[in-house]
Amino acid sequence: MMRRLVVSSLKGGTGKTSTTVNLGKALQRAGYRVGLLDADATAPTLFKALGMNKPPALGVDSRQAKLRPFEVDGLYALTLASHYGENPAVLWDEPTLIRAMRELIRDVIWPELDYLILDSPPSSSGFMQALFDALAGDIYGTVLVFQPSDIAVADLVRTLDFIKIKRVPVVGLISNMAYCISPKGEKFWPFISPNVDIGDICGDHGIPQLGEVPLTPQQGIIDREFDKIAQRVVDAKPLVLKDSMLTKLYKRIAKETVKSVVRRF
Repeated sequence: MMRRLVVSSLKGGTGKTSTTVNLGKALQRAGYRVGLLDADATAPTLFKALGMNKPPALGVDSRQAKLRPFEVDGLYALTLASHYGENPAVLWDEPTLIRAMRELIRDVIWPELDYLILDSPPSSSGFMQALFDALAGDIYGTVLVFQPSDIAVADLVRTLDFIKIKRVPVVGLISNMAYCISPKGEKFWPFISPNVDIGDICGDHGIPQLGEVPLTPQQGIIDREFDKIAQRVVDAKPLVLKDSMLTKLYKRIAKETVKSVVRRF
């Protein structure tokens, strides 16, 4: 049975698209058949993360009036950029975006897959709510992607609250751009914002931390980390968050945020 994973974060710039592609490739290396769906209609960049210079032409099966994904190195993928190009601003109203998203989920002829990974937009809008509603009963779980910074932790709380309300199972959390590696092989934190230990936050409340991905141009290092993450995703037992769990999490994150502010002064 195909497992549908949604890569999500209400914060932009956390690296959801690169995570979608790297996780897909890692699952493929592990022997699984993988499809990728770019559900971010207003900023569809999945094709670039796959190393393509421009979005491929939209494949259509005229007999069944359905879409066909394109194939890149054994991965099957679909992006709305194939429909309207990569440069135009998408000024669709929300009902139009929701209709397009539902068609992407419903009207695609996928080959036989083990995993379908959806790259979602950074939003709690009606579009995102409709996305999870459209997947209700068919979603295996969400993979959360965040940076371990004090700026991101507030968005982590909001994301978890949204996920809880929509009753979406959580597969785990990936700490992306978690550190840099110096020429001497030493780890260091590259941003002005203080580093927050998301691993501790997750560990205290039973949310699996799937891995820490460094900010590095060395793809081999990233691949090795995602190979470990992929195995944890395969072995995961997604959990639905409870109010008591979130209440404790809010207190922990509030304490971490206060500490980080104090450190600045």
